[in-house]
Amino acid sequence: MQMAIDVGYSHVKAANSDDRLIIPSVVSPYRELPLADLSNNGVGYTVEIRNCSGMANHYFVGELALQEGQAVSFSLDREKHKHPNHDILILSAARKLEIEQGAILAVGLPVAYYRSQKDELKKHLEEMHAEVSLNGDSFKRVSFGRVVVYPQGAGALFTTNDLPQKGLVLLVDIGQKTTDYVTAEVQGGKIKPVSSLCGSIETGVYSVHDSIAREFQNRTGAPLAAVRVPGIIEECGITTYYGKELDLSGALQKACNEVARVIADQVGAALGDRFAFVKKVYLAGGGAEMLPSLEALFPAARILPEPQWANVNGFLKTLSGQS
Repeated sequence: MQMAIDVGYSHVKAANSDDRLIIPSVVSPYRELPLADLSNNGVGYTVEIRNCSGMANHYFVGELALQEGQAVSFSLDREKHKHPNHDILILSAARKLEIEQGAILAVGLPVAYYRSQKDELKKHLEEMHAEVSLNGDSFKRVSFGRVVVYPQGAGALFTTNDLPQKGLVLLVDIGQKTTDYVTAEVQGGKIKPVSSLCGSIETGVYSVHDSIAREFQNRTGAPLAAVRVPGIIEECGITTYYGKELDLSGALQKACNEVARVIADQVGAALGDRFAFVKKVYLAGGGAEMLPSLEALFPAARILPEPQWANVNGFLKTLSGQS
């Protein structure tokens, strides 16, 4: 069995050959809900994880953590695999997709962290094992037989179907915290990354979230919890505050355009004079759809189909080619 999991700072995307799921990368401690039968309604997951010593911990994961959780947490750590939420999210996704013991798992790392963290992440995941119960079902052991770590962006590049026969191409993967860029030389249909033209910048969708949180506080005088910002963005900047509509749509549009410009400028600067010779630019990641003006800021650019899933799809495609 083969599985790919992309633990993003915003969402976890996971897939195997038969199924896939996406959940917000948010966790909170479990608590009893008096109206659980009415309020859950299939939203998110209750997850119980039992380690080898028999100790079990219980959590709300994903939408349920956002809806019902207290002490809700998410991570923006550079070494996110060291944050407790990382393992909870990996185990939850693997259990939901009914992973078989000994499965091959593909995961990704931002390009900037790939060399320094790939071996540690691989070892960490190959040593991971626990019994996991999802939404009160029976416990099932979750472990991985082999783990393959790819640089983010490289996976998405392998999903393209309109590569030129030769020349430079650029994949820009806009995530929550980081934006990865992978430049490759195409020769005879084969993709060869140009290492000196690959990297990450510390700018992504979270910069838009930060702008909306600041605008909310400027308008209301009250801070806005970071986990509440996505809900406002999903409603195009419209929310309710003490019974009155609060329209942040103008601030949202401005922030999206500004962040898109910063990403385009920084990626262009990183490539230097080689940027002028790129034949095609492919945009991936959740930010590709959230920042549509990027398509006009990069020459010969297009957004990949299902951009948020591009890395997971690419990882699975690469694993299949190895089998």
